[in-house]
Amino acid sequence: MNVLFESDDILAIEKPAGHLSVPSSLGRKDPRPVAGLIAQEAHGTLYPVHRLDFEVSGILVFAKNPRAQKKMHQIWDEDLVEKKYIALTLVQNFDHWPAKIEGSVLGEVPLLSHGQWTSKMAQGKKRSFIANYGKPSVTDFELQKQNQDQLFWSLKPKTGRRHQLRLELSRHGFPILGDTLYGGLIFPENRSEIALVHSRIQFHKKSNLQLPDHIELGWNWSQWMQKFSP
Repeated sequence: MNVLFESDDILAIEKPAGHLSVPSSLGRKDPRPVAGLIAQEAHGTLYPVHRLDFEVSGILVFAKNPRAQKKMHQIWDEDLVEKKYIALTLVQNFDHWPAKIEGSVLGEVPLLSHGQWTSKMAQGKKRSFIANYGKPSVTDFELQKQNQDQLFWSLKPKTGRRHQLRLELSRHGFPILGDTLYGGLIFPENRSEIALVHSRIQFHKKSNLQLPDHIELGWNWSQWMQKFSP
């Protein structure tokens, strides 16, 4: 595991796609690799602060002692950590939409370059879905650039619902590449990776923990985009 930051309180690693964050309920019967267990081999006992989906890569944070874990959970729950994700989708053709739909031009729905998505999400066995009885979900989004037929998104979830970003992009017509669970195409043919990366964390409160101002991946994003080209 590539270490992004380490102190007496915190370890931040770069989780590859195709790895669980922590062991599943199946324990040793689950053959999938576990990022937390691999990191523990080099860094000792670790305490999870948050999780990333099996198919998602990027920054994964662990506490190195129970006190730090408790304080990190407080910071997380109080929305004092700003999380940024990068996602890749395909340009979509909306000519199947009714021509007279509000805001449309000749059947095409204009794409907002930035804004906020709000919804109520409920959790099913495999997928999350929109329901009146669901919990509030808030996501800031920005369409940063288009590369040929690909769209490059910056996403900042303000809540922590399961599959929040995956569902929001899908329901707005832009499923993440590789995310077949929510309608995305596979590029490349790899069912253990989707084009969603936890790329940056900024800490607005440190609670006497040894934390940096932010942790960020130093990836070549153009090179990353090429992985998902047909």
